[in-house]
Amino acid sequence: MSAAVATDLNSDIIRGNRRKSVPEETYNKALARTFLQLEAKYGSVDHIKFDPDVHLAYYAGSLEDKARFHSIRRITMEELKLTNAKQISPIGVTDAFPLFTEEAIDIMKLEVLRKLTFLEHARYSNSSTSGLDCMVRGYVKDNEKIINPFIYDAWTHPKTMELVSLMAGVDLEIVMDYEIAHVNLGVCDEGTAEEQRMAHEQTKREKVFAGEEDGSDIPAIVGWHHDSYPFVCVLMLSDTSEMIGGETYLRTGDNKITKVSGPTKGAAAMLQGRLISHLAPKPVGASERITMVTSYRPKDPECHEGSVLSTVKPEIEYGSIYNSFYRQWVQYRADLVKKRLDKLIDNVKSNEVFDKEGVTKCLTDIESYLKNTYKEMEVTEDEWDRIRMKG
Repeated sequence: MSAAVATDLNSDIIRGNRRKSVPEETYNKALARTFLQLEAKYGSVDHIKFDPDVHLAYYAGSLEDKARFHSIRRITMEELKLTNAKQISPIGVTDAFPLFTEEAIDIMKLEVLRKLTFLEHARYSNSSTSGLDCMVRGYVKDNEKIINPFIYDAWTHPKTMELVSLMAGVDLEIVMDYEIAHVNLGVCDEGTAEEQRMAHEQTKREKVFAGEEDGSDIPAIVGWHHDSYPFVCVLMLSDTSEMIGGETYLRTGDNKITKVSGPTKGAAAMLQGRLISHLAPKPVGASERITMVTSYRPKDPECHEGSVLSTVKPEIEYGSIYNSFYRQWVQYRADLVKKRLDKLIDNVKSNEVFDKEGVTKCLTDIESYLKNTYKEMEVTEDEWDRIRMKG
């Protein structure tokens, strides 16, 4: 690749990966109908405020619904044979649990699929194995301006945070505004979906669990990966009644493949994805699969915070917009360092005996955290080679 082409590529990354934007023609063909159907049902949703008693399934449901919520299976890291000194919770993954009501999901889809919002923020996926998929990121809040208030309030409300923290087994907070409600979107035409339903294309999936395949060729919206952040909540926005597949695949510590059943519309699953290799498969039989992912870190500033940028840096993840994303990354990391330094100062002041060894370890940890903050923003030569190859 010539120096001029490389310069143009880097320039486009800084401008927001415009070369990977989804064209209006694609939106009109694949998504406009869904938006118009929802708009006809609800009209303008700008006046609808998020209400946990109406829009959170736990609070809107019956006593029986609440009881079922508390019986949801939570699989431990130990059971997955993935126990790790850096895990922030004993819970590795949960089965799907009801999180938002149908009305809440429909309003979220309306906000995501607004034409101007979608065309401004949607980018083709870099990890799709089908080439027909995209993601929408950074569309909820831009600096201090909230662009889509229902989605923002739905994910940041204290009662929502309590529910996801309960399922994760640890008090969580959202990594940063940019990681609120990342959308992965896979679509195909209805004719293709009908053919898939008739053919019931499950052969390769079944071979995986018969031990005949290693899972490397499962058609995926997001291929095998570890997340960049400690925990994720994956929410289903699509009707899955005719969907074949769509579950989450995991690699266990003994290199076996297992899966967690895919959530139905409004349901979600928690995953300690930083430490678990997983895959979001491309289902068959459905014309759309839209999931919404919000990423979390531990609320306790002294807890291990092992976030990286391997899957989300703007040079790699086309939906991460350079100026907005890196600004928020540095800000949240610096804020966390400030909290740790404040705690250190309080301890130094209050302890009668100066703990030289403890203070040294704390400062060393802070130094390492700061170094990782800028090291994660670096792009390796191997990464640049892959970037140039994909163009």
